[in-house]
Amino acid sequence: MNPRRIPPGLIAFRALTGPAELLLAATLGLRAVPACIALLSAGVISDILDGVIARRIGSVTPALRRWDGRADLLFWACGVATALLLRPELRPSAIPMIVTLALAEAVAPAVSLVRFGEDASTHHLLSKLFALALWLLVTVWLAAGRAPVLQWTVFILGLASQAEAVAIMLVLPAWRADVPSLWFALRLRLAQQFS
Repeated sequence: MNPRRIPPGLIAFRALTGPAELLLAATLGLRAVPACIALLSAGVISDILDGVIARRIGSVTPALRRWDGRADLLFWACGVATALLLRPELRPSAIPMIVTLALAEAVAPAVSLVRFGEDASTHHLLSKLFALALWLLVTVWLAAGRAPVLQWTVFILGLASQAEAVAIMLVLPAWRADVPSLWFALRLRLAQQFS
């Protein structure tokens, strides 16, 4: 097998695990919780591995990064929808937060499209921390239902992550994938101004 096919394969796997969770939940109800948690965890692990492997074998491309981001969006949307389907008691408190985060999630790509004509693909460190926190939250939601303190913590972390993504898009001198932080984007801007 060609090693360059591994990262796209992991991305495709993650894109399929989210809908599989939702299908299991719709079919089996609460009996699907262990399988949904396993699929959620497998998806998160594939998200970690695809980037590590792609960097190690030198196959990181802007297109791969964009597809990675799209797979992430589908995966997390399905994971959260699965939790809301199985745990309807979460809906009153979670849905306003989810809608707010979804709207915030749309701002960075819009800014990137306006500024650079390209979709945003920052993959900044705060977004990775948010993804890990979201993994914990959705797992707790699936296993036990409500988790108000964790839910608020993840919500605030998600807003901070999206704010940083927008700031990165506004500061970058030119489109770029894999910008680890706003500080890194500021350094790129300063380097361009003084070169």
